Amino acid sequence: MCRYAGLTSHAGRVTVRAEASEAGGVTTLDVTTRLDATYLWFWTVQYLAQEISTWRAGELQSVAVNNRTIINGRPSRQQWDVFTRGPAGLLASRVQSRSLPEFRRRHPAFAVHWDPGRFGEAWLPDYPAAQPERRPDLDLAPAAMPPRIRTPYALAFYWSRWLPDAAGRVPVFMPGWKRDARLDAEVAPAAPGRWRMVLRHPALGAAPSSAEAVVSADHQLLRLSFEVQAAAGSGQGWVDRMECRTR
Repeated sequence: MCRYAGLTSHAGRVTVRAEASEAGGVTTLDVTTRLDATYLWFWTVQYLAQEISTWRAGELQSVAVNNRTIINGRPSRQQWDVFTRGPAGLLASRVQSRSLPEFRRRHPAFAVHWDPGRFGEAWLPDYPAAQPERRPDLDLAPAAMPPRIRTPYALAFYWSRWLPDAAGRVPVFMPGWKRDARLDAEVAPAAPGRWRMVLRHPALGAAPSSAEAVVSADHQLLRLSFEVQAAAGSGQGWVDRMECRTR
């Protein structure tokens, strides 16, 4: 389990907790991120994201994502997606709502997870009881799933420790994207122990987004810096490793 912390644009502060565990030949990666930022001096935004992915022999088996946006202390959007691998690819389901009354009405057995203060607590065991909506529009077809496809947070905080020594492409699944949910990250060494990743996608705008990973000789992620370009705006930031320990 490793913890990271850093700063972003818009007076943002970001913290990350990344945990890896293994049982029965399956590796589980649980990455939780918290970002607090301020816009226009009076508009405070908190973005919470969790990605829980499972891998067998390096191949993606499932991914569960919980994204939450809190504006001035009030939830604006909260969403829980689960993608499970099968013969037809990664099949998607979703639980979401914009208000607590609606959430209680549509997903009463899952309503306890609405409270942002409980973000990061285990929610997957209760997910089936929520009667999630089946979302074929979010599925990822087998043709778009090469053997070594990665997910965003798993790539950033786990698989980045073993990036190739030569320039190449890493396929990435963007869970929850309705269009072109698969993209390729262009990866190239920038210096010894330093790799640069460039992302190009219509949803990210005309200018490319990028990230840079600094990795130690013993494959520990020391720093991750990033610059995101999108039609709604841009931002940049970085996180440094604070601690790593075995539980």
